[in-house]
Amino acid sequence: MRRFFVGFFATIGVLCLVLLVGTLAAGIWLADSFQTDEPLPKRIVLQLDFNGPIDESPLLPELAGLLDEDAPLSMIDYVDALDRAAADDRVTGLFADLSTLSLGLAQAQELRAAVFRFRSAGKTAIAFADSFESGENGPYYLASAFDRIWLQPSGLLGLTGLQLEFPYAAGLLDKLGLRAEFEQRYEYKGAAGAVTEDHMPRPVRENMTRVAESLFGQVISGIATARRLGGGSVQAVIDRGPLLATESVSNGLIDSLGYREQARAMLEGESVGVGRYLDGAGGPYDAGTRIALVHLDGAIVRGDSQGLLDRDNAASGPIVAALDDVRTDPDVKALILRVSSPGGSYVASDTIRHAVERVRESGRPVIVSFADVAASGGYFAALGADHIIAHPGTLTGSIGTLGGKVSAEQLLRDWDVNIGRISIGANAGMFSPTEPFTDSQRDRLRRLLDAVYADFTARVAAARRLSADEIDALARGRVWTGEDARRVGLVDAVGGYAEAMQLARNAAGIGPDAPVERMRFPQEEEPWERLIELVRDRDFTASLRVLAGLARHAHILGERLEASGVDLNGSGARIQTRAPALVVQ
Repeated sequence: MRRFFVGFFATIGVLCLVLLVGTLAAGIWLADSFQTDEPLPKRIVLQLDFNGPIDESPLLPELAGLLDEDAPLSMIDYVDALDRAAADDRVTGLFADLSTLSLGLAQAQELRAAVFRFRSAGKTAIAFADSFESGENGPYYLASAFDRIWLQPSGLLGLTGLQLEFPYAAGLLDKLGLRAEFEQRYEYKGAAGAVTEDHMPRPVRENMTRVAESLFGQVISGIATARRLGGGSVQAVIDRGPLLATESVSNGLIDSLGYREQARAMLEGESVGVGRYLDGAGGPYDAGTRIALVHLDGAIVRGDSQGLLDRDNAASGPIVAALDDVRTDPDVKALILRVSSPGGSYVASDTIRHAVERVRESGRPVIVSFADVAASGGYFAALGADHIIAHPGTLTGSIGTLGGKVSAEQLLRDWDVNIGRISIGANAGMFSPTEPFTDSQRDRLRRLLDAVYADFTARVAAARRLSADEIDALARGRVWTGEDARRVGLVDAVGGYAEAMQLARNAAGIGPDAPVERMRFPQEEEPWERLIELVRDRDFTASLRVLAGLARHAHILGERLEASGVDLNGSGARIQTRAPALVVQ
């Protein structure tokens, strides 16, 4: 009887999934049938509208083919659009609304460089914001790369400096009856201090003070150079911030006051968004010798990805599979690995590092490009590359290890919770949160961390050709900005996508004018084909994850169908355009 019910409900589940797949496929087919490819206008103003932060990696393959120009944009989409537009005679200018933009310093440097390349083609770039009041330096720092900056008369210029804050909660945990037991290698590895300390340790303060000085120095020098002001005068103005709109103009940081439509009227041409532009014009690297691009984006974890519901982690399984595809593709001549990760599992990082090394050993040059953060395991994973480049504002290094747990033994005792244990083996409960480490267990943890640290530093020393004394001076958990990492030899050069592509060309022997196809790995799949494959393999959890992502973006499908003349509310096609998100545990 049990088998009957299991089979019955499994069959019902398969039929429901197939029905949903069919509905989505039919909707996409109808949208494509009615959709006409509207050509790009003869005079284009490329328009950049931001809404919050910018993702480093592109949309997952399961959805990229579905949404086309409506897909959420990633950093590389903006860079590609700017580089393609710079060489497009139809594009007369660039208009960017930075009002709600949120981005890190390295991301701002990536976009600044692309804006400067656009302007060097003789084209005008105008930035607008209703207000720069987020407290971030990145949006205005980016704006300073444009020809002119417009600010709404009621807006503020919220440049006030740079402050790094680190909470230390050991006292709070103690009051709650929690005991943080962590070991770290070594004094600059400050992450565990958030729960083991009640104030900032001196080595951490020393390290992070240098990081703050480097980052803010880059902001000051970048603004001063772009606005043709002295660094001292920029610092003085910032010390008086936040500034009213009129004060921003009188101090030379804003060019004009007005509203969005007034700023946009300064450029002639039809506004075209990045998605539509790339869909119609193509990217700068669409044909020719193939160079692969793989993203390592998020905290590094072991095993397979949790799919559409797990955008914050970089699972080693799919990344290694993508790297293996690159290694075995006879048409790929080089690899660019884009890393945006604070680290994570040492084992997973080593797995990815080994896969990168195998790509290089296959005769394909490997160039690693660091984004905002490429620290600890993110840095370790890059060691198999031929060249590592970082933005001046990238946070990198943090060559160290930590491990431990938070024990709730006292909390449980205070609340009269008794734990019944049956343990076989001296260390069976070593990482149980209900009991503290024994002396022997803590000693074992220290030995494990010593071994990992020794392996980490030895591999960095070998890859970067450093002596034991040199690696000791650079490691011990220190965080470096890309600017300083270049100076001390942890990275080879500063730059972003453009510099990575140039290095890949040179290393692969591709001429400067030869056409190049940059192909993302893993390659895109049609979403309904992927879903049918999962259903066929009875992978229901993964099927639901794909459906969850499709549901999140179903409103775009609906808008497309409505624009194509399909009546969603009549007796014809019926697609729920605001599908509820599916929750999978």
